[in-house]
Amino acid sequence: MIHALGYSTGEFRPDEPGRLCRGRERWVDSYTLNEPPLLHRLVVSGASFTDDSARDARRGLRFSGVTAELVAGALYPDALFVAWAEDAPPSRVPEGAGGLEHYPVRRPGGALEEWAARWSFVTDDPADLTRAMAAGADAVMVLRPDQTLDDEREGSAPTPEIGDAPLADHYLEQAHRGGLPEWLRQLLFLLTGHRLHGAPCRNFQPAAVAEVLEHCRALLLLHQDKHAPCLGIYAADPVDTGPLLALTADAEALAVPFAIPPMLARWDRALAELRQDWDEARVGPFPVPRGPERGSGWGRRGPGSAQASESSRRGKKRGGATRGREPREVTRQEPAAQESAAQEPNTREPAEAEAQQDATTEADAPKDQPSPGDVG
Repeated sequence: MIHALGYSTGEFRPDEPGRLCRGRERWVDSYTLNEPPLLHRLVVSGASFTDDSARDARRGLRFSGVTAELVAGALYPDALFVAWAEDAPPSRVPEGAGGLEHYPVRRPGGALEEWAARWSFVTDDPADLTRAMAAGADAVMVLRPDQTLDDEREGSAPTPEIGDAPLADHYLEQAHRGGLPEWLRQLLFLLTGHRLHGAPCRNFQPAAVAEVLEHCRALLLLHQDKHAPCLGIYAADPVDTGPLLALTADAEALAVPFAIPPMLARWDRALAELRQDWDEARVGPFPVPRGPERGSGWGRRGPGSAQASESSRRGKKRGGATRGREPREVTRQEPAAQESAAQEPNTREPAEAEAQQDATTEADAPKDQPSPGDVG
């Protein structure tokens, strides 16, 4: 089994965020910004497969053998990480989480009411990110090591103390103030608080990505790939992929560049392009074996569908087997027999026509009528 790590770099516009994995995830319909900034995005995913056709590929970051904590540690080795969880299971809150808040939720078609948890987790060890993400965190702020989050920012009032306001607002309770400043919690709620479950799910507002990035170096979001989550790194400046390539060498994973985010692309095409640019004289033979020939193309019914469709079309043309029918026998005459049959006079047609005419005459003839003496 071949393990590969796919990545793509490009610009990101909050007002035109583009698509995410088809059938798995979409963006939340977002509010608009007056002057949306131009951001940059690095998307990292993975796959495991047996050959370059990638027909049996399992897609997601964990199938590459590389975890999100390794990617975050390689790109930002000296950073401070702030993991944020919204709508997380209350039973899996990690030890050391701050700003814990339990609240009821109601979902269409689900339970009448169930409980969810909102919390934050601050750490300088990337290894803690795996534990936080497993507990429900899907957004991580990357801060500078010397950066502090004050309770006050320009243009906003500080969060009041318990004695300054009544406890009607649950945000002012002491248990909810043990984590991040209130203004930052509001920004992170704009990013993740309007999510919708289902297929596809909607987890993030793109406009809030730009607002959160005003207060951190980068923002890590867990997006959905076909079989497992992948990682999106958003930043105001382009993200250097050099440490990422060094990480794949240590993990013995093949680094595969993509022109578009990997959760939107096809691995067989990316592997074919990588094979064309592969320098065997410098780095050795291409590590992915060739897959079987696919004929005229890739069908929707799985491996070999192109050849099967072509065989089916040929069989129909020559009267062969079709679905639910027995094969029809087709007899062919030799050329000599065909010539003799063409030269033989047609002696059957006059006889058949004469017999048919006699039958018609008998049917049209009047039947015998009984005589008056026979009646009674």
